[in-house]
Amino acid sequence: MKVIAFSNQKGGVGKTTSAVNVGAALARQGKRVILIDLDSQGNMTQGLGVENPDFTINGLLFHEQPIHAYPVTKNLVLVAGDGSLSNFDKNAQDKIQREFILKKALESLKLKSDYIILDCPPMLGLVTINAFTFADDIYIPVEAQKYSIEGLAKVFEMVKAVNEINPVLAVKGIFFTRHNHHKILNRDVEEYIRNTYGDTVLKTYIRENVALRESPHANEDIFRYAPDSNGAEDYLNLTQEILTK
Repeated sequence: MKVIAFSNQKGGVGKTTSAVNVGAALARQGKRVILIDLDSQGNMTQGLGVENPDFTINGLLFHEQPIHAYPVTKNLVLVAGDGSLSNFDKNAQDKIQREFILKKALESLKLKSDYIILDCPPMLGLVTINAFTFADDIYIPVEAQKYSIEGLAKVFEMVKAVNEINPVLAVKGIFFTRHNHHKILNRDVEEYIRNTYGDTVLKTYIRENVALRESPHANEDIFRYAPDSNGAEDYLNLTQEILTK
């Protein structure tokens, strides 16, 4: 089984969209998938129709709640998140081995799944360190614009630091979201990132697609909301590429 983290210190790059839709694509292929919402904004949880959850990842980590996964579709479940996770650093500051809190709490889920997918917050704080300590692979969604380049370097720096306690952790892929290859800026930044990071940059990119923005408002992944859209096609291709890594 694999634990995959989707991470980028920059918000608004399609991180949650990617975690949800790669998870949904894997589930449609018969894989048992558990989504974990680690962003205190709770966008993954809300976008899948779980409102005001009684059981959350923060409750599991600090308030002795049991592991509870909300069903999404066949083979796909969600461990919900909410705003209480914003207190993670404060709640964890006195804990021994605080980098391993998430790993210890969720280790048993590995026996119940083929993939665990972590939707990390858009910051490289203690929640993200915990996610990286637990994860095997990291995938980084980026928009092909100037500010993406600095953010990529910081993720790689954190991975290198976390490798001291989790040596298997690796960035397996960088991929472009909301991409328009016809725009000169997109092409120039894409070329720079491909030249800098080589084969780590995936061949698949996610095109700008209205259906991808609409689907969370319908509480659905892209395959249920708009199965014939470019977004569905792109995320299916991305998932197939991830399966070959």
